[in-house]
Amino acid sequence: MDDYRASIGWRQREIFLILFFFLLTSPLFLYLEAQEIFIYRPYLEKKTVFPEKSLSIHGEIFGYLQYPSTFPSYNDLTGPEDRWTYGFQNFIFLTPSTTFLAQLITHDDGGRRTKFDWHFSLRQEIMENLVLIIGHDSNHDSDYQSLLNGHSFYINRNYLGLGLPFEMEGFYLEPFTWFFHHTNQRGHLDLSGEKLKQEYGLRLGALLSPKLTLNLQVIAQSEVYFAVGQAFLADVIFRYYLDDLVHLTLGLSFWKDIQATRWGNKKHFYKVIWGLAIPF
Repeated sequence: MDDYRASIGWRQREIFLILFFFLLTSPLFLYLEAQEIFIYRPYLEKKTVFPEKSLSIHGEIFGYLQYPSTFPSYNDLTGPEDRWTYGFQNFIFLTPSTTFLAQLITHDDGGRRTKFDWHFSLRQEIMENLVLIIGHDSNHDSDYQSLLNGHSFYINRNYLGLGLPFEMEGFYLEPFTWFFHHTNQRGHLDLSGEKLKQEYGLRLGALLSPKLTLNLQVIAQSEVYFAVGQAFLADVIFRYYLDDLVHLTLGLSFWKDIQATRWGNKKHFYKVIWGLAIPF
């Protein structure tokens, strides 16, 4: 009993120290994408609001250092490199076939808050291996006003899409696509393209060992329905379970124009992320 109490006491101190670390360093943290960060969670207990009448919120609090990074700070893709990110992701299983996700990410250039991003989505299983996805993303500058064609600019988009998830023990695969409406997000990394109409991609998760997961997401962006696209982005993230309270994260994010823009640009950005997450 004494050993059990000592273990609980140490765990409480661990939680306090980790939360204190985030509070102490939060003025330094900030950035990723409003788009959902895909993290494979093979051990997740799925308690549902209906019909079990049990509210169980899952997710994580996370903080990342992005170094080296060439990704710019603001919505108009200007400013110093993005350096720190912190935020949270949580999801609720409303029913056995309906999941709601919310995510907030804030950004920092190493000395000041630059931007914050919201993501919301609802996933409804239509049948086995087929889900309907309804989502909203918005990215907002914090202390700076981005401009596009002389007007203030922030990314705002709504979408409706489909996913084809396949899951077996220790492995997850989901090709997906979604279609935009009421969006001002544009193609190409210099924002010179037309409004995006479609994104399609692939998510893959694998349990490499009892404490290590691989998480992969690749997305192509297109101004024309069912076209090759103007740009793509990719995220590869390794997650090591230090224990049940802390996950260490190492990853690479990459954005690249597929085609040259009307201005002759063919840009690319990248960042390496180092960080940790506290799951709940």
